[in-house]
Amino acid sequence: MNATRQRKYLLAVFTCFGIIISALILTFGIFIPEINTYMLFAVTVVASGFMAGLWICEYRRSLMARLIIENQILRICPVAISDSAGDAKNIEVFISYFGILLDTKIIKFNQDGILLKAVEIGCDFISLTYGTEKKMKSSWLLCTMIDKEELDRIVERFRYETGVMPVIIK
Repeated sequence: MNATRQRKYLLAVFTCFGIIISALILTFGIFIPEINTYMLFAVTVVASGFMAGLWICEYRRSLMARLIIENQILRICPVAISDSAGDAKNIEVFISYFGILLDTKIIKFNQDGILLKAVEIGCDFISLTYGTEKKMKSSWLLCTMIDKEELDRIVERFRYETGVMPVIIK
């Protein structure tokens, strides 16, 4: 969530910087009537528009991430992910009616025809099957052992909030 917030602020700063540069070029370009000034103005306006578009996309992603976190059914923390270089990092995974948040990756449910189809809960994993009618995907999340009371609570919340009855695999 912090990485998304940082990207959002960085894109906002670049957008504002581009608008300020464009305004300065337009203001001082009147006094220096050269073709290069107008081309530079056009480039800064296009770049500012592009940054504004990226900023809006990142703002929407941060809203979706906040929605998932605020309405979480399950939080798995931390999940260790190791890349090919051997670097490991811990991330938190949030699962809600609206989707899954894996650090900065968002998997949306109930939007654009993507529905949560099945949930399987094992002794050390949770499997979520989701997608459209034509294309299905499955995500396996490794987690620690879940006690009986917690498992019953998770099953009930999935059933109540998503309408999907989780299958418990022993």
